[in-house]
Amino acid sequence: MIDAKQNRQPSPFALRYKFTLLIFMLLFAVLVFRAVELAIASPLPPSVIGDSQKVRRGVIFDARGHELAISRDTVSVGIKPLEARLQTEGVDVLARVTGVPKAEILQKIKTGDKFFYLRRKMPLEEAAPLRKLDLQGLVLQTEPDRYYPNGRLGSQIIGFTGLDGEGLAGVEFSQNQTLTRARGTTSTTGGNSEDFIGQNIHLTVNSFVQHQLEKTLAAGLEDSSSKHAMGVIIETQTGKILAMSSQPDFDPNFPNKVPEGARKNLPISFQYEPGSTFKIFTMAALLRENMLDEGREYNCPGFYEYKGSRISCTRKHGKQDFTHVMMNSCNYGVISASWQMPVLKLYENLKAFGIGSVSEIALPGEAKGHLASPKDWDYFLKMSIPIGHGVSVTPLQLALAANAIGNDGNFMPPLIIDRISDAQGKVIEKAVPQVKYRVASSENAAKIRATLREVVKGGTGAGADLGLKEFDVCGKTGTSIKSTKDGYTDKYQASFVGFFPCDKPEITIMLMFDEPKGEFHQGATVAAPAFRRVLREIIPAIHVGELRQVKGLATPQYRSIGADKTTMPDFRGFSKKELLFQVLSKFPGDHKIQGAGYVASQNPAPGTVINPPYNFSFQLGFPDE
Repeated sequence: MIDAKQNRQPSPFALRYKFTLLIFMLLFAVLVFRAVELAIASPLPPSVIGDSQKVRRGVIFDARGHELAISRDTVSVGIKPLEARLQTEGVDVLARVTGVPKAEILQKIKTGDKFFYLRRKMPLEEAAPLRKLDLQGLVLQTEPDRYYPNGRLGSQIIGFTGLDGEGLAGVEFSQNQTLTRARGTTSTTGGNSEDFIGQNIHLTVNSFVQHQLEKTLAAGLEDSSSKHAMGVIIETQTGKILAMSSQPDFDPNFPNKVPEGARKNLPISFQYEPGSTFKIFTMAALLRENMLDEGREYNCPGFYEYKGSRISCTRKHGKQDFTHVMMNSCNYGVISASWQMPVLKLYENLKAFGIGSVSEIALPGEAKGHLASPKDWDYFLKMSIPIGHGVSVTPLQLALAANAIGNDGNFMPPLIIDRISDAQGKVIEKAVPQVKYRVASSENAAKIRATLREVVKGGTGAGADLGLKEFDVCGKTGTSIKSTKDGYTDKYQASFVGFFPCDKPEITIMLMFDEPKGEFHQGATVAAPAFRRVLREIIPAIHVGELRQVKGLATPQYRSIGADKTTMPDFRGFSKKELLFQVLSKFPGDHKIQGAGYVASQNPAPGTVINPPYNFSFQLGFPDE
């Protein structure tokens, strides 16, 4: 029996249906292949393929509401080579507006099949002529770009962004998620696309104080021929960072035009041996452990020696109490006072000040310094750590530790971000200053500040007080020999940390100069005068008391030497600026001035009979550290 189904012939309709279906399948396969080919061969940014949603980064403000970083519209110019139909006239305009040579544009179109940019993020006004062109394959992509209206101001704090808008350094990096996080707020910019606005960051930084710090560091860098200069200014009672900088710095609008080192925030990343500024915390440990005998005399022979290891003093200080030990920055006295303290006790006290630990400031790249474990202390470290050697800190760590002494013994974590707000200015988060713990009693902190007041008035910190005698300031100098992984070098690091006013500090200032050159490379001759300069400038902005007492700071008060030109005046104690003013205006001639600071000696001697032509010589300096 034959099956009827086997003898059935396909109908013409079925054959045409199958043929048509096959054709459609082949066409679909070709389209899919072409789409994949285009996606692989000519990948386009999402914002070029369609109207995608873009996030405009939030604004970064200073403490007074001044804009430090904003987003602005720009135009990126690109070409789709596979679609390009560019007239000669159009290519000429492209080359002129974008700055890309015409031959290079034509070569890229001819040989390439991938989408490429001719120029990214052009200002709107510069790209305007391109909008008049009707050229196939030309892509004009509007995208937000980051702009820093104050240039270098606060650059290492703020950081910068990459070409695609991602934060790469500073607050831009650490707060990238916040700055790009939209909270349902949109701003229509035209067309079908919307820009979602990120949240705003309000810093604790005061732009005026920041500018004065940067100006002071730049001047000190030049005067001392240092490799780097860095500083931190803290609001003592809150831990808020009012200013932070290192020099040289950079313009975040052009971050790639400077070496990488200029972009680093050195106050949080630079590790160094602090030297004598560290003696503040040794004194605090002695007071806390009730081991400081205020009636004891320290007879300094010019060095401290134990079992063949010797640490030198700047000179033979002779008999002195502990206040004069600090005033003279006497290594012998500090080591002698701390020698009987158990290593573990001193270690615990120093750790409480944040030594050897990160502060957890809301910035990237913070180093933690180094404080050796008690089991690793030998006799040399037992001598050297109390005087600030054999231990490393960052400028921020040192400033925060000193700030605790200014704040009656309360250790405050650093605040660099005050609050976060949305596009309408509504506060989303607000930082509240909090005491982390107490490292010293208020009585001991006041006793340390009283000692540091004497340091400024008549000790190694006198360079910070001269010219500010009407103000209550206190602080400590530091001069350390620079160390590397290969040992100590012949280079120095000069620093100063101090408070204003001393009785109830409002600000804490820490300054450090890396590798100052020349004979005058000490904290007293480099850092203390810089402290004085920046303090004079910022007191009117930060002092909560009466401003009448500071109005006289704007004009230097030159001392009179009289009108007698036949007798040599007494110039001793004059600043270099005062000296030049008096000498050049009344005794023109060939004068020789050496050193920095204040007149220590002069030739001819005061009272000597003089006659033209005048040829005077002066030696300037500061009290020995």
